[in-house]
Amino acid sequence: MPPALAAAPVDFDALIDLGISKPARYLGNELGVQPRDWEHDWGAAGVRWALTYPEVYEVGASNSGHIILYSILNSVPGQLCDRSYLPAPDLAARLRERGAPLFAVESRRPLAAFDILGFSLSYELGGTNILEMLELAGIPIRAADRGDLPLAHPEAPPLIFAGGPTATSNPEPFAAFFDFIALGDGEELLPEIGLVVAEARAAGLSRRQLLRDLAQVPGVYVPALYGPGADGVSIEPLEPEVPARVQRRTATPMPHYAMGLVPHIETVHDRLTVEIRRGCTRGCRFCQPGMLTRPARDVEPEAVVEAVEEGMRRTGYSDFSLLSLSCSDYLALPAVGVELRNRLADQNVSLTLPSQRVDRFDRNIAHIIGGARKGGLTFAPEAGTQRLRDIVNKGLTDAELLSGIRTAMESGYRKVKLYFMIGLPGETDADVLGIADTCRALQQQCRDLGRLELNLTISNFTPKPHTPFQWHSVSTEEFRRRQQLLRTALRQLRGIKTNFTDVRLSAIEDFIGRGDRRLAPVIEAAWRAGAGLDAWFESAERSYAAWTGAIEAAGLGGRYRQLELGAWSAVEAMEADDLAAFCRQPLPWDHIDSGLDKAWLADDLQRALAAAVVPDCSFEGCSSCGVCGPELGHNVVIPPPPVPPAVPQRAPASERVCRLRIGFAKTGSLALISHLDLLRLLERALRRTGLPVSFTGGFHPLPRLQVALALPLGVEGTGEWLDLEFTEVVDPALVRTRLQAELPPGLQLLSAAVVPTFGPSLSQELAEALWHFSLRSTATARGSAPQRLDWQGAIERLLAADALIWEDTDKKGRPRQRDCRPDLLDLRLIETDGAQDVTAGRARLAVHASVDAAGRSLRPDQLAHWLGRELGVPLRCERQCRAALLLREGNGGERPC
Repeated sequence: MPPALAAAPVDFDALIDLGISKPARYLGNELGVQPRDWEHDWGAAGVRWALTYPEVYEVGASNSGHIILYSILNSVPGQLCDRSYLPAPDLAARLRERGAPLFAVESRRPLAAFDILGFSLSYELGGTNILEMLELAGIPIRAADRGDLPLAHPEAPPLIFAGGPTATSNPEPFAAFFDFIALGDGEELLPEIGLVVAEARAAGLSRRQLLRDLAQVPGVYVPALYGPGADGVSIEPLEPEVPARVQRRTATPMPHYAMGLVPHIETVHDRLTVEIRRGCTRGCRFCQPGMLTRPARDVEPEAVVEAVEEGMRRTGYSDFSLLSLSCSDYLALPAVGVELRNRLADQNVSLTLPSQRVDRFDRNIAHIIGGARKGGLTFAPEAGTQRLRDIVNKGLTDAELLSGIRTAMESGYRKVKLYFMIGLPGETDADVLGIADTCRALQQQCRDLGRLELNLTISNFTPKPHTPFQWHSVSTEEFRRRQQLLRTALRQLRGIKTNFTDVRLSAIEDFIGRGDRRLAPVIEAAWRAGAGLDAWFESAERSYAAWTGAIEAAGLGGRYRQLELGAWSAVEAMEADDLAAFCRQPLPWDHIDSGLDKAWLADDLQRALAAAVVPDCSFEGCSSCGVCGPELGHNVVIPPPPVPPAVPQRAPASERVCRLRIGFAKTGSLALISHLDLLRLLERALRRTGLPVSFTGGFHPLPRLQVALALPLGVEGTGEWLDLEFTEVVDPALVRTRLQAELPPGLQLLSAAVVPTFGPSLSQELAEALWHFSLRSTATARGSAPQRLDWQGAIERLLAADALIWEDTDKKGRPRQRDCRPDLLDLRLIETDGAQDVTAGRARLAVHASVDAAGRSLRPDQLAHWLGRELGVPLRCERQCRAALLLREGNGGERPC
């Protein structure tokens, strides 16, 4: 294929239509996307990146790391970055059926046309999603099959790399699929990689030569340059120039990059997210993120406040979240939170925090959470007894847990989510039952404050590399027994909802997460057997069958069953010397230098068995873990600034002084955005304008905004209406200008006029609707002559009918019918396929229909049904456009407020 064709955009309109669920996922038109002349910029870029998130769009677009790295790369001169996400099964099937490649969402160019394709690997079972994307992109899934052509050669596949916590922790099970792995933080590492690739690309270096150059970049691991040692476990360099161990990278958080993109559809975390602290030094012995992100680095309070304030102004979000592994350990949190609440006091916004330390939860933190809407609270006691919490170094006492819950209830919270784990080292049945005992005690000891409702998530402990518990062994059957033991105990309690994680997938996570290069065939076979989207509940049965079948086919079934049935207390039963020798054995990830001393991890395991608590080195003495130094840096803990006096929160202004009626058009790709997403888009645009919009009252205040008669998904509208109310008299022309500036292409404001503030609602003013739409016979076989149809005769018979009965079901599935003939005012032929041939198999029509008081009217698909019946052929409705919504006489505006 010629180079120009290989890099040409896909036929997006042919691929993405109403046959694809949530088609707006693939538009790539979010607020914040940099406008580009793709033809020019593509040719001018020294390196073309595509950062892909191997999950559906709603998950990937919510990932702050994905967006931060995308924003940073696009700020580097000479480098260009686009994005891609795992297509939903329906689009994946269509791509395969039509032989079309997976594409990046902004340029719509095939992923294979880029120079570097990066995947976020954040979950042990996420490798199957990556293989799915590689195959859909037409890229060989194994690095060894990608040849040695220079990157600039038109037939050279892109460099494929992975980053993220799972890739950094133990890349070996996935090594066969990637050209290189980016270890640790990527904010500084990825631009460095881009510079090396740009130079190599310009110099015409072969792929192998380029990978050798990349291996010299700190934080880059090139699996092809390493191989198993004599013991079959250790990974050693195959060439003398590459380092024996590859150290992960650390970077200073950059909160201002977090406001990069605002999706036009609802995502999993539909809010502004700003990082306040990276890394955690609490030392929880089960926690891989806490071990792999050391040292702890606080963000300057002023930078956090500025990032949130500017981010809310630029994005229009109504919610923001402060992000950290342990927000409560950010000592400036009370001061920052109160300052933000004060500055945003009249903007109807809410603050949420991820899971936080219950022992640091006080009235200051309780005050800053929530806002216009009080969110939920999440704490993670992890274990049900003090003894087991000491073993895992949680550093939480029963008294601190009770105090935190009481503080939450005194602040108005009645529902709290608690995370617990079962299967932790040293756990006994008494510890498992201690979870139920803890919940019972909390409810009883908080009874004087009201009814406490608890939502519990019970996870299965999975040992992770680079933690003191990486040598632990767990048992699937024992998990099942302990889950049942806890279920029985919790049934006796009221006001508690419990969710248990699937023990089968936990075992597979462990098998992959602590595996080696022998697992690459397992991952590939599991994917080919149907594994994918494994984190989704509805995929559990299919995924488990695919994974276990792949493990058996690879001849590793015995090893997997040994892990499943592993001696529950093997490590605990060892003598100290035997345990030390056991911990010195090589592990598949020993060549990944996380900064943690392996001997320190073994010593900490000994301390765990003695239930010895190690204090947090951010606030007390150094624990000598080995991380802090010139390469990875040191803990940065900012002393808490004074907490400013709290400004009373003000309800958003709800005065109704002026109402505007605005005509608008919704065309092009915006037709693929749903009505609810349109309302969300308009609300955020209004926030960005700073106009004095009037809000409703109540628990969840919303702008007084009404859009007339929702457009069906995929339908354009060129004569739509919305009403908007303000707290003061406004100039319609000014409102139209300022709001238009905040709207995406495809949403055009056509007019703005004043209407009576307390007059009839917009829905009451609707009278008639005009539609243009095309109908095509689906009975004609492809390649045959068009079918001859009497369109005009069918239209005349429809207009002459006494009744047009439409049968469907209500929301409860009950059958109903309605005579729609009174709604049909006129129906006429606009044109047919070709030169006004009224017997062709395709026609374009216009319908004029009334709108009743309940907002019901005719739809083109209903007319397609009735006309098809008259013509005796099935008809497909296409190119629908609601040309106008007509209001009652004289109610389009132009009256004083």
